Amino acid sequence: MLRRISIFLLLGLLLVLAGLFGRLYLHQQLQRAGVSELVWSGPGWQHGALTLDRLTLTLDDGSTVELQQLDLAPGWRSGFMLKRAEVDRLLLSLPATDQVAPAAESGSPLLLLGDETFWRLLARWLPDRARVQQIQATLPCRAGSCQLAGSWLLDAEHSDTGTTLASRLTLDLEGQQLLLSPHLQVDTEHVVLQAALAIDGKPAAQLDSQWQQGHAWQGHLAIPGWPQTSWLFGYLGRWVTLGALPFEQVPTAAQADLKWQLRPAVQPTSVDDWLGGAVALQANVLLPEPWAIAGVGSLTGEMSLQLSGDHGRWALPDAQLNMVLVPDLLATLQQLPSALQPTQVALQLQPATEQQLVLGQPLALQLSADATLPSGGTAQLDGPLQVQGLADWQINSDALLVQLQLPQLTLPELAVRSVTARLPLQLQANARSATIGLSKAGELGWQRLQLPAAELTLTATSTRISALAITLPPDEGQSASATGELAAEINRVEHAELKPQSWSLSGDWEWQDGALLWQGQVANAAGLQLDHQANVSSNGQWQLEGTLAPIFFRAGNPLEQTFASWPALLSLSSGQLSAELQAGDSGKGLSVQFNGQLNGAKGIYDRTAFSGLSTPLRASLQGQYFSLTLADLQLGELNAGIPAGPLQASLDYQGALAHPTTGTLEARRLTLELLGGRVSLTPATLDLAQPEQRAELVLQGLELGRLFEVYPTEGLSGGGTLDGRLPVLLRDGQVLVDQGAVAARAPGGVLSYQSDKLQRLAASNPSMRELAGALEEFHYTVLSSQVELAEGGDLTLALRLQGSNPDFQQGRQVNLNINLQENIPALLASLQLSGKVSDIIEQRVQQYLLKRRVQQP
Repeated sequence: MLRRISIFLLLGLLLVLAGLFGRLYLHQQLQRAGVSELVWSGPGWQHGALTLDRLTLTLDDGSTVELQQLDLAPGWRSGFMLKRAEVDRLLLSLPATDQVAPAAESGSPLLLLGDETFWRLLARWLPDRARVQQIQATLPCRAGSCQLAGSWLLDAEHSDTGTTLASRLTLDLEGQQLLLSPHLQVDTEHVVLQAALAIDGKPAAQLDSQWQQGHAWQGHLAIPGWPQTSWLFGYLGRWVTLGALPFEQVPTAAQADLKWQLRPAVQPTSVDDWLGGAVALQANVLLPEPWAIAGVGSLTGEMSLQLSGDHGRWALPDAQLNMVLVPDLLATLQQLPSALQPTQVALQLQPATEQQLVLGQPLALQLSADATLPSGGTAQLDGPLQVQGLADWQINSDALLVQLQLPQLTLPELAVRSVTARLPLQLQANARSATIGLSKAGELGWQRLQLPAAELTLTATSTRISALAITLPPDEGQSASATGELAAEINRVEHAELKPQSWSLSGDWEWQDGALLWQGQVANAAGLQLDHQANVSSNGQWQLEGTLAPIFFRAGNPLEQTFASWPALLSLSSGQLSAELQAGDSGKGLSVQFNGQLNGAKGIYDRTAFSGLSTPLRASLQGQYFSLTLADLQLGELNAGIPAGPLQASLDYQGALAHPTTGTLEARRLTLELLGGRVSLTPATLDLAQPEQRAELVLQGLELGRLFEVYPTEGLSGGGTLDGRLPVLLRDGQVLVDQGAVAARAPGGVLSYQSDKLQRLAASNPSMRELAGALEEFHYTVLSSQVELAEGGDLTLALRLQGSNPDFQQGRQVNLNINLQENIPALLASLQLSGKVSDIIEQRVQQYLLKRRVQQP
């Protein structure tokens, strides 16, 4: 009896120890699993199953899992296992965290999905039947915590040949139903997984995947037509960071078909192992309805891809991308005129044929892009691309071709017709920067370009772009930069101030931080050439500096052949002009400085010939006002019928652009050597805005003998020196003299007048006989005259003479008052015709005389 009691006590002690050790083992396993607390209630045993009213697990991170009305039926299948697991309600609560799940993991889900062992273990350990009637989960999300509801059902069938699992996971996403129905078949040689995804009762995706002997995986993922799920993307945004994705919706009605066959060389432990053996991949994607991509636009079209690999040797038998893009107003496109912003872009991309894909080596592709522009124009981009890498990607091309055809382009600043462009480009781009340049010279042209503000028209222009380099930085805060060289030929330039003719323009330019630097040359068919450099700052302010190529007027006058406002009556036959130009706009209006030097000019103005003209030229423009300065004008000789010269002058003129001919003329110095003496203008300031201007001419030392030489009168000769003052009145462009006075210097001089006409008059008239006798050799002591110059150039001289002839009447004193009238323009014209003048002056004089005779009554 005592022996039996001892045995029962020992068995009891063993049971107690087993319970203690079991509890200790369970506690250790729960701790290793991160379970800090395990609580259950209402345990029972019913129909061969363990029942619990409630089972609660609290994890170390604060998460809780609560199972209500738990029914667990044990069983035996090659060992202990669960035969049935049913739960009426699963409550899952995960604490909120500041970290948000990334949009995509590194690739471990793919590795787990492709692991045949995982599916075999899953099929082995899952119960024959499992059910969760109601799932309620509180999960951390971007808002803190979010609710998720659903249910799960699993049925398994086991046989001698294998195991079949069928499952249904239903999720209620706030009124939207998502149903995932996987079906798994496992036997000794194969593992087959089939899964269907339905959204709101509409099929969305179908997966067929098969593993064979642990070293082969093939599958097929089909999306027959993605249903309308405008809510899905926003709902997923509660759980993952979607801001990095360039789209905001899964494309509606999208169709996709993905097939793969993978046979790794070794047991896969990474994604690279799956890709290191034999690989065959085929993918097709169809977007029948527009798919909006933020910042890019809407895409429609299709893509197909065939990829094969064999132990690291890759090939791309076929790949096609045919997409139509309706672009949004990207930041880069917004900088273009609206007429150049494409309304639609058709994209085609395919790999070069018969190429091997080698890791680290670029992939050769052929790109074609056709853009439709709002004005009916087209832009095309074609050429090969070489693409390398993924994260540290590179894109290169040496033979891209951009072509542009634009029937018309109308902007506020300009209007262009028939624009064409052909630019062979080379491209180098990576994740850090991009560089675009010309592989060879490009062409740009148009039929007609009008600048309404400048009233300028450029016709039949062709531009050769010999160099171009554009650098695009990786950061939006940094600006792009560009350099280039171009040469333009303009068949015809039309402007109100220019004579129509051809022009050429060439130069180098650089654009950096929104500022433009230019250095080049502009020239026209007449021979006018300006070497210049310009810069335009990012705020729109600009400066221009130019040097005019020296003009030699003996070879021609490009100024006369260029500017419409060149005086028609002015022609130059020799001389040299050099000049420099500075212009700019610093925000206070246009500013221009012109500095030139004219040397040795010879020519004709109207009916006046001149030579030896030299002067510095200085002109400036500030806003709406301009000035012209001739600080030291030198003129060797001028001849309007009477030779004169040299002439010296210092003149300033200031005016307004709105009324250029009504400015202010300041004559600081003006002297002319004439008839052995000098004519000077008293320093004066003339306001041409007034109807009349007054000045005064001072005559000094004019020689009568020189006058009689240039103005020959039959029988008249003599000598003497004249001085005087002529008040000058300028009215309506005519020079008038009122109450001018001229007198001979003391002691006087000699006049001799012996004329056959006067002798004939003297023979019949005693008074004329005495006058003729006195004037044969008249020694005058007084010679003075009042001078009046009226409109039309009529000169009136009230001449007074006092003197005697020593050989006439014992030198008796004679006083003479003579009134002389002459038309100065006609007189000068007759003097010119009597002398040797150029054909131009002779022709102009004859035209003047003919006009004068017609106008006379």
